[in-house]
Amino acid sequence: MKKKVLLFGPIGDFGGRDVEVNIIAKAISEHYQVSVFSSIYITQNSYALQGLKDVEFTSFERAIYQSNWFLRTLSKVFYLKNKKKKLPYAYLKNGVSKVLFDFEKARKKILFNELQKVDAVIACVQPTSSYLKEAVEFCHQLNKPFFIRTTGTIRPLDTNSFAFLKKVTCFIHHSENNAENLNQQLALPYVIIDQCAQFEAKFLALPLIENQNIYGYLGRLSPEKGILELIRFYQNTNNGKLLIAGDGPLKKEVLLAIKQSKNIDYIGQMQPDELTTFFQKINTLVIPSLEESGPLVGLEAMAAGKLILSTKVGAMEERLANSPNNFWFNIDDQDSFLASLAQIENLSKEDFNRIANDNREVYLADYQFTAIKDKYIHCLKQYLNS
Repeated sequence: MKKKVLLFGPIGDFGGRDVEVNIIAKAISEHYQVSVFSSIYITQNSYALQGLKDVEFTSFERAIYQSNWFLRTLSKVFYLKNKKKKLPYAYLKNGVSKVLFDFEKARKKILFNELQKVDAVIACVQPTSSYLKEAVEFCHQLNKPFFIRTTGTIRPLDTNSFAFLKKVTCFIHHSENNAENLNQQLALPYVIIDQCAQFEAKFLALPLIENQNIYGYLGRLSPEKGILELIRFYQNTNNGKLLIAGDGPLKKEVLLAIKQSKNIDYIGQMQPDELTTFFQKINTLVIPSLEESGPLVGLEAMAAGKLILSTKVGAMEERLANSPNNFWFNIDDQDSFLASLAQIENLSKEDFNRIANDNREVYLADYQFTAIKDKYIHCLKQYLNS
């Protein structure tokens, strides 16, 4: 019988963490029975569950909703009151129930019960994520392996408050750079396992593009992504075209900033099945982020055979270490951006295609799904004796 592995964390219906969970689940499901437990609202439409068979999922609210008829009835009232915008259990915690019911006590009980059912846990979280401490402590008490797949930038921690992290079996980081962010604060066991492109086969099938002057940004429109700085930098060029795809809190500012720009277009938010369409339009991906753990879009660009113009963020330096793609800039320095942009613009067609192809070859050698899958299985086997 397969041993059971629980994927835990704030897993929603779509986002970078949900894609990460989906990749991990697919990587280990052949060898382990996988289930998903979310600390936030999640439905069967979650991207974390797409393409998976026989993977059960639940959340705090869903579990309480299913077990308490009074709260279930009350939730349905608020469900109707809110015009059915979400599923009924989304309204479990409301003005009435918060007075009558101890949600904190119920959540901890549910978490403990869920952890009792499995043989190991992989938490896709930041060190500050809700209920991480409780989950680690419970698994330590139950003598079950607990892995943390770090997501997002690891910030300075109060080492006394986060001493519970020493009870984690093993950390799984995207890169040595990410590992150092944590281990310079707390010396903790870790392995390096990066991501892979979600639609790998489609990206690898894309032909190299002849036009060298189409740049692209794909991601959340938010301050930490450096999108407004990128727009300001690019407006000071007369080169090609910059296509921006995504959504987020800075969307209005982005649209206003590019209103008078002839060389920048906003093409909307890309759905998962539209990502290959985006990469068909561009030949160089720009990553202007101030902070990242990956990002995943960098690996997608490598698989798609694109050049990458990036800040030295997250895992990007390590990913491109074996490629001649050496186009970096500082988000605080426009001149560094313009210099790297000029390097790309001055490449011959042959050199441009060679670098694009080399990026794809590096992806195939180190980051394709089969390689990531083997690393996860090897990591789990060390601690599950299977």
